Amino acid sequence: MGVPYRSAKYMEEIVNTTSIGSDNHFGEENLKILDKVTKSFYEDLCYVYGANGIKELNPEVLNRPSVVKAQMAELLDAAIQLIDYCYLPLLSEARCKIECLQEEKIEDQKEIIRLQKELVSQKNEELGLVSKTVESEMKSYSSVLQKSCSTALSPRNIATAVKSVKKEEDRSKELIVFGVAEKEGECIDTKITQILDQLEEKPRVSDCKRIGLRTADKVRPIRFSVRSVDIVQQILRKAKRLKGIDGYKSVYISPNRTLEERISRQKLVSELKEKRANDPDSNYFIRRGEVVKGD
Repeated sequence: MGVPYRSAKYMEEIVNTTSIGSDNHFGEENLKILDKVTKSFYEDLCYVYGANGIKELNPEVLNRPSVVKAQMAELLDAAIQLIDYCYLPLLSEARCKIECLQEEKIEDQKEIIRLQKELVSQKNEELGLVSKTVESEMKSYSSVLQKSCSTALSPRNIATAVKSVKKEEDRSKELIVFGVAEKEGECIDTKITQILDQLEEKPRVSDCKRIGLRTADKVRPIRFSVRSVDIVQQILRKAKRLKGIDGYKSVYISPNRTLEERISRQKLVSELKEKRANDPDSNYFIRRGEVVKGD
């Protein structure tokens, strides 16, 4: 067919442009050349056997009588040269690199295990020292504590203290919403969800209910709980946005303060109003329990 199929056609570019057999022989550029030569060999092979692609080459196609023995011998010789000169060394080098990587991985794992053991041993020593120190201090003060704290550590006082801590913890996860219209048969959960939607917040809320005595001339606030203090703080940071949203301009959200905290807050608000009235050109606001003047 007039196409030179001898192995020299495929090997010439590899031999002239690469360093087969050297340490860097399978660098990126060498692999590109090998890929190019392989594709050239496939194209010639398909041309000789009249196939449209390498996938069409099967025993039936390869046994076509139209391909003479000399052509088959030249193609076979070229394939052997490529396998022996390129592919087998490539596989061998890949195997060596894989083995090296596996050995490095094993060594790294051993080092990690050694460091973990050292860390555990160090922490055990530190815990032992802490345990001895605590034990010593407990013995030193045990007699004093037994005398002075017998009343304070009574079961009733302990239960009261635990209840107080639990109540304070629950309060820190609660919010109070003012200014939400009150109607007979209302769904309070839905109202709270709609308000939070305006703030682009979708926490899981619970225990939604009105608080205080119901009167004809007063709208009772709503109290609800979320899962964490962080969520409470996030909602409070966004709550001021409601002033600029139609239908929610009269809605106000605050933390669930104790009586003492509410009294202190009222004093701060009164002080804030007084300062703003006396100095309307300045910017006053409440920060960390104090009325401060902005720049």
